[in-house]
Amino acid sequence: MLEIAFEAAEKYFGANHVLKEITFEVSQGETVGLLGKNGAGKTTLFQILAGRESIDGGRTIIRKGASIGLLEQIAVFPETHTANDVLHEAFEHLRGIKDHMEKLEEAMARHPLEETLQRYGELQQLYEVQGGYGIQDSINRVCTGLKIDDAMRNKQFSVLSGGEQSRVLLGKLILENPDVLLLDEPTNHLDLNSIEWLEEYLKSYKGTVIIISHDRYFLDNVVDRIVEIVDGKAQLYAGNYSYFVREKQARYESQQERYERQQKEIKRLEDAAKRMHDWAQRADSEAMHKRAFSIEKRIERMDKIDKPRKERGMSTRFSQSGLVSKDLLEIKDLVKSYDTKRVLDELNLQVQRGESVAILGANGCGKSTLLDIIAGEQMPDEGTYKIADSVRLAYLRQIVSFAEPQWTVLDTVMHALRLPEGLARNLLAKYRFRQDDVFKIVEHLSGGERSRLQLCLMMETDVNLLLLDEPTNHLDIDSREWLEEALADFEGVLVFVSHDRYFINKFGNRVVEIDQGKAKDYGGNYEYYKERKKLEVESVPAPVSQGKTKVRQAIQQKSLVIAKNQRQLETRIYELEGRIGAITEDLEKLGDDYEAMNSLYKEKLDLEDELEKVYDLWAQAELVD
Repeated sequence: MLEIAFEAAEKYFGANHVLKEITFEVSQGETVGLLGKNGAGKTTLFQILAGRESIDGGRTIIRKGASIGLLEQIAVFPETHTANDVLHEAFEHLRGIKDHMEKLEEAMARHPLEETLQRYGELQQLYEVQGGYGIQDSINRVCTGLKIDDAMRNKQFSVLSGGEQSRVLLGKLILENPDVLLLDEPTNHLDLNSIEWLEEYLKSYKGTVIIISHDRYFLDNVVDRIVEIVDGKAQLYAGNYSYFVREKQARYESQQERYERQQKEIKRLEDAAKRMHDWAQRADSEAMHKRAFSIEKRIERMDKIDKPRKERGMSTRFSQSGLVSKDLLEIKDLVKSYDTKRVLDELNLQVQRGESVAILGANGCGKSTLLDIIAGEQMPDEGTYKIADSVRLAYLRQIVSFAEPQWTVLDTVMHALRLPEGLARNLLAKYRFRQDDVFKIVEHLSGGERSRLQLCLMMETDVNLLLLDEPTNHLDIDSREWLEEALADFEGVLVFVSHDRYFINKFGNRVVEIDQGKAKDYGGNYEYYKERKKLEVESVPAPVSQGKTKVRQAIQQKSLVIAKNQRQLETRIYELEGRIGAITEDLEKLGDDYEAMNSLYKEKLDLEDELEKVYDLWAQAELVD
């Protein structure tokens, strides 16, 4: 059944023609991803569907009676409203029924009339059917999934951070359970566990969902198809994000081939017409002229194929400094507290050459604090951290700021890199700061523009250790892909915090999770980490009833010990395989340094012997289990 349709919809903002004959349909129960560059008109479409903007041409169709819920970016509530009050507003429609029931209860206490009892019973049944008695359970379930704890729930909504407000508003929208969910960047302020909870919720959601998101992994997991807004028009793709990428490239190549073929045909016809005109002039032949004119008209009547356009990428690479040391970073028993809260608690971590470490963990667990300490921007309360002398470090913070926010983009680059204006403008063009963009005041830049400017400064400096705190947070998909291309050629070491699972999978060859102030090493990319976490959950023993025998308890305890040993052995196997792989790469790069090659080769043989023994132990544990 049709839920939503746009038929040749037009929208102007002044002289800016944002939407040009937008046409697409969404069926009931579909989950659709809405893509497009910043400013393409995605949010405008949401505002139109929510009834906050009108169209200037065409038609919008919404199924009669369908309720539409829009994830607000900015919302205003009474000053005294707590986050809990905001969540309860999702059940405003039940408040009237509850109030009426309470008045009837008072009336029945005075005069228990049959008519009053009957009316009360009807309201009670309606209240129950609409979920009135499960309100608190519903709120608790959503708050658990979105990590809205009791302390946050009891705070005034107005004093919450932007990210906290977004989570509360998302929770309220989910609790309202509308027929159509319009979600604009719903994963922006969620940690990984909350994102996964939201994915599962959306998969089971019976209504219709349209999502604007730059989270490619999220789009892959939840959407049925993609609508991309390009030059004010809708292009449709019948699959998730990965399908969209493949199909878009295939369409580009097909159109490019058809365009080139048509251009060759046009050139052939134009040459033929030109030759005929030449011959006609020499032979003074009107008939020949007519044939030439006929060919030219044929060219004019052709349905011209547009030359396909690709967004010009930011073709630049990190300026790199070679690594000498094997152990780049060593952290021992690190402790950091804020007031009475101990964020890092005797944390230990080592980072070696060739590694790319993804730091994961719940919001507020100390990930950014750890990067700040490594970068020397905060001092630990206890413990030590040592960075090798060969390290040249650069740090991209989550919230980018500049020393002179009143300067223009151009002034910032000229002063920081000591470049003349011409060279600075050429450099900025590579980072998509072109023409008047270079005269923007830094403090007025968007989050994505600030990140691009900071990357411009970082990438022009010799660096071999990159610290990145949520590097893709404010970037659109094109900019994320550009950053990934630049990082793909980076030969140094990455240590990064990210909720972008697509990015983690691509660059993290080792995952470290911060939990209760300590670092837990999982190794592998995000998919590997997920599997390991799943095994951990499955290995947690179920509560044992009083009637269990001691023999059964002993068997369960033995199974737990075996499972724990297997996990430890699997961790060691992964560490050994990773180290052997790194040594193999190093051996290929050493060239004529036979002394270094000999040392590394002996280390590799020792590690391979150990790996074989660990494999044997793992196999024995598997058989015992």
